Amino acid sequence: MGSGNDDNPVDTGTGVGFAELGTLNQTLIDEITAAGPTPLAEIPTMGGATYNGTLLLGLQDGSEDGVIGQMEITANFVDKQLTGEASNFYDLEGDATAGTLSFENVVYETTLAGLITGDASGTVDFQAGEMDIAAVVVGNFSGDAATYVSGIMSGSATPDGAAGIALIGGFYAKQ
Repeated sequence: MGSGNDDNPVDTGTGVGFAELGTLNQTLIDEITAAGPTPLAEIPTMGGATYNGTLLLGLQDGSEDGVIGQMEITANFVDKQLTGEASNFYDLEGDATAGTLSFENVVYETTLAGLITGDASGTVDFQAGEMDIAAVVVGNFSGDAATYVSGIMSGSATPDGAAGIALIGGFYAKQ
């Protein structure tokens, strides 16, 4: 794999480099904040939607080690389920890195204003090395008719044969 930074983004086959992911991440945060949560009555009950955006993960070990990647989330509004996968990761210095993280058993409640809950797992390379990720996902829809989906993650990142490190993260995506 190559490496890159803001001045020299690496195309890892997706056409999106480190600088573009950083810009997209901030744009989505601003738009989601402005849109506010989707009222429960405005969350679709038929069909589905595909959301594209970003995923940030950070180790909570005092090292400022983290990654940003592309996230795609698919909502099935009939079954009230979400599936998702993040890939195309970069460390926070702009170097391309390996990894995939997937949503598991992610659902949303129709009685709790569309609260999204579930799990995420995968393997992601941080500067400290390859880590197995196990996290809990909590989020919600935002904007008119669930234009956005976003949330937070917390859990652990475990290097091979070592103790787990606390992990936090956030995901932000738009239809």
